[in-house]
Amino acid sequence: MDYKILNELIDNVDKYKAHKKPKNEKDEKGEQIYETLLEHTKRTEKYFDKFWQLKKCDDILDRFCSVLWQDKMIKKKDIEEAKIILKEMIEAIPIFHDLGKINPNFQIEKMSNKEIIRDENFIETKHSFISAIIYLSYFRNKIVNKVKGRKIKDLLKEFILYHAYIIERHHSDIDKIGKFVGKINFKANPDTEQAIKELPISKLIEAISKSKIYMKDLSLKKGSTDNLIASFEDKKFINKNDKRRSEKQGIYICIYIRWLYSLLVASDYYATSEFMNGGSFNEVDDLNNIQDWINVYENTDLMKNIRKYQNENYPMSMENLNKATNINILRSEIFCEVEEQIKNNYQENMFYLEAPTGSGKSNTAMNLSFKLMSLNKDLCKIFWIYPFNTLVEQNLDTLENIFGKKENIISKIAVINSLTPIKLKHVDCKGNIISENDESDENNEKNVYRQSLLDRQFLNYPMILSTHVSLFNTIFGESQQNLFGFYQLINSVIVLDEIQSYKNSIWTEIIYFLKPLANLFNMKIIIMSATLPNLDKLSQGQSEAIFLLKNSNKFFKIDCFKNRVQLNYDLLDTKVDDKFNQLKEHLKQHLDTDKKFLIEFIKKRTANDFWLYLVEDEYFREKNIKIEYLSGDDSLAERKRILDKIKQTEDTIVLVATQVIEAGVDIDMDIGYKNISKLDSEEQFIGRINRSCKRKGITYFFQIDDAKDIYKNDIRVDSEFTLEKEKMREILINKNFGDYYNKILDVTKNNNKAYIKDFLGSIADLNYEYIDKHMKLIDEDKNIVQVYLARKIVDINGDLIDGKEIWKQYVNLWKMKSSMDYAEWKVNMSIITSKMNYFIYQVNKSNLELKEYNDKMGNIIYIEDGDKYFTKDKFNREMLQGVGGIDFI
Repeated sequence: MDYKILNELIDNVDKYKAHKKPKNEKDEKGEQIYETLLEHTKRTEKYFDKFWQLKKCDDILDRFCSVLWQDKMIKKKDIEEAKIILKEMIEAIPIFHDLGKINPNFQIEKMSNKEIIRDENFIETKHSFISAIIYLSYFRNKIVNKVKGRKIKDLLKEFILYHAYIIERHHSDIDKIGKFVGKINFKANPDTEQAIKELPISKLIEAISKSKIYMKDLSLKKGSTDNLIASFEDKKFINKNDKRRSEKQGIYICIYIRWLYSLLVASDYYATSEFMNGGSFNEVDDLNNIQDWINVYENTDLMKNIRKYQNENYPMSMENLNKATNINILRSEIFCEVEEQIKNNYQENMFYLEAPTGSGKSNTAMNLSFKLMSLNKDLCKIFWIYPFNTLVEQNLDTLENIFGKKENIISKIAVINSLTPIKLKHVDCKGNIISENDESDENNEKNVYRQSLLDRQFLNYPMILSTHVSLFNTIFGESQQNLFGFYQLINSVIVLDEIQSYKNSIWTEIIYFLKPLANLFNMKIIIMSATLPNLDKLSQGQSEAIFLLKNSNKFFKIDCFKNRVQLNYDLLDTKVDDKFNQLKEHLKQHLDTDKKFLIEFIKKRTANDFWLYLVEDEYFREKNIKIEYLSGDDSLAERKRILDKIKQTEDTIVLVATQVIEAGVDIDMDIGYKNISKLDSEEQFIGRINRSCKRKGITYFFQIDDAKDIYKNDIRVDSEFTLEKEKMREILINKNFGDYYNKILDVTKNNNKAYIKDFLGSIADLNYEYIDKHMKLIDEDKNIVQVYLARKIVDINGDLIDGKEIWKQYVNLWKMKSSMDYAEWKVNMSIITSKMNYFIYQVNKSNLELKEYNDKMGNIIYIEDGDKYFTKDKFNREMLQGVGGIDFI
């Protein structure tokens, strides 16, 4: 089926318009420029087919059908015939998606189409639901009346419903199929009708039929959709009947709808952009030159040393490993063993990498990504996903050090987060747009902005660095924006770093969904951490993941990892009233020359208070001890300054920090102090102490704040699983994290039975709204307001930036929105907002003590004299937050 079928379906289809350009853009005759419905459908079909071919979607469809139609009672011949028809139904989605624009009200009010006569039988200007009804009618008639064989009909009926649902939602969030089912069941429900502001289906069909716009018989009447709905309802895996499918099949259906929805939305956007901007967007960025990357990577000093070790010493005997004092030997052993495992198992989809802190996991994961790409020719994209933006920036620095001199490679790497501007393509080192063709400079510049915005929206980059939150929004989110790039996950390598850093209450749901997704989309997912729970225990019945270190425990037991840091619990066990002062006095007693001290608190306020406590103490001033403070409130520039100072100084220095110091921060300290929290956090912290294994390290544990105040509903902070208990201390010293996580997983599995039942129920019901809400990694706090504190600071490049000027640019850009090309506006806004992050702080608005402010835009409050809210160049929350403040509405 192709777009030309519209000539058979729509009477005089050429007169219907799909889009129009802005009034200031005229044709040679000075008239409004329109895109006809036929033209738009042709473009959408073109992009849909292009994305389908590039992502090898026929393979996905084959895998989908082989899982969904696993039934000994179904003949292979019937399955093959059903698959051919299903492919035709899929190909029709972009063709039918905008047919509802034949709505006379849409044509008159939205398109100013003078060829169309108003029809009072239609209300509103909406078109997506009409498109869905026409699709539903067309294929119901085809399947029910023209397909032979009851089995084939039974296999296909539910897909008529799914595809019509996708079409109906393609301009909206994906929501939940229950609402759509309610709209096509012919029941007169005034409340529903008022809520959707559309004609009930019976009236809508009557209006379309009377207008004679659609030349086929809609063949829909009361009861005619019952079989389609029943086909969906009867097969849910939560039902107790012979027809029900498995949980895996239910998840496949859930993914199938997200996949086709994402493809349709992408195709529609690209098609519309092509018309609006007067040019085709043909550039699709996949990673098809991986060997170029590997050649540069293998030529680094680090890789040369590892390959030398691999050729001359690997594998080393366990006896010699235990004697090793050079940590690079152990890192090389781990690297080589993991590489062997991936070569032997590259056709699998899910991998676990558990290795000690400081063992070079990041470099090992980079090699794994490249190896998988070279061994699986279908793979075309890499995602490196981290828990925090700071780790994204840190790993970008690593990539720039390796590939920075290769413009053809470094230009293919993009950071996707709230801190980084949209990446501009075809830009030279000075930020000037390079002309790619003979277009005028103005048109060329606009097209660069437009292509860059599309790339960002649809994740059109070969390599992406981002956060768990961003990835999980793509995988589980219901909004159209979140689903833009869902199809880009196909044939990708995804490295998930420190997945256990998020609430354990959804670990089961994560692994339940990721495994089928990886299988269907041919994704290679590497989950890595120093403390990695065996998530297979939560996904019984699904295929097991591959452990890339068969016996990771042997490395944890090696002296260089296990005993490089001595653990001390004196401060934790001693019962004193003033633990704050006790900690300070203990620090004084153990201060030594040329030592680096790291003190971690789990609350910002406590950390800030202790830092001030130290800098105001005469003892530290007299000894000229350097004292620094690092928290999540610090900008990237301030963070870089502090970490560079720590790495470069040879003097005694004390760093007071919050939990931002735990994961992946590449510093090497001598003595640590930590407020206890989760056992995996303790191990992460220890990884910052004596990291090079060249000296003696020690960590003292204490408890000033209770971790239960921070980690709500996380069983890992229950006292029985913390260092308050001797058993947990034994686990930490012996690195028996498997024993620890077995206990955690047992409790998690037992506690989460009701939640997983609801989650699986929402998948069976195709309730994407519930899935989105349930799988949020960070719960939204509606009491949080953003406060912009204008100051003059130095950015990460060493340039002085003025917060007042940045705010003025932000306000002016909002004023220019209506007169500026949208893509250019979005790109410039991303540049401004990335600079604004240097000055924005998250504050609880219910406790604000701010009586005056200078400006307010959206949820951002602007304060011109920002310096007064800083103490010793650090943000002082207490000056803004307290009891009895005012609310901002």
